[in-house]
Amino acid sequence: MSNMNKTKDVRIARDALIIEAIGEVNVLIQRLGELEDKTAPFVINLESKLIELISRVDNQVTEQQMELAAVSEREKKLFQQKLNASVAKTVNRMVMQRADGLSVRSQVLIALTIAITASAISVYGSYRLFGREQDEQAAIGRAVMVVWNELDERSKSKIEQAY
Repeated sequence: MSNMNKTKDVRIARDALIIEAIGEVNVLIQRLGELEDKTAPFVINLESKLIELISRVDNQVTEQQMELAAVSEREKKLFQQKLNASVAKTVNRMVMQRADGLSVRSQVLIALTIAITASAISVYGSYRLFGREQDEQAAIGRAVMVVWNELDERSKSKIEQAY
């Protein structure tokens, strides 16, 4: 019976250790729950600040794009006005200093040709000068938004100051 008592004692000791380990695991689970309860408001607050920051950056990008579009439109109009004034000046010179042998009809056709060419150059020039710039800036804005969370504070600060 001595062997059985030893086996029984070992089982009792093992069972006691298992019960004690289960109690310790239960305490750890409770502590994890408490930790989760304490950190949840912090995570929610952090998430709302992140959403607010992204919204603010998005608003700044939108404002910059609107400002760029306004400047672009203003520069485009100035360019067209200067080009139209130059064409009108050239046409007036042609009419005033009518070359010998050219009829009024020929001069009007030449003037129309110059006006059409100038308009085409104006549209193409405006696109070349301002159209691509907006697309490039929009692409840069999208690229910055994709990597925003990975940037350090110094980089974020420089970007915010630039825009």
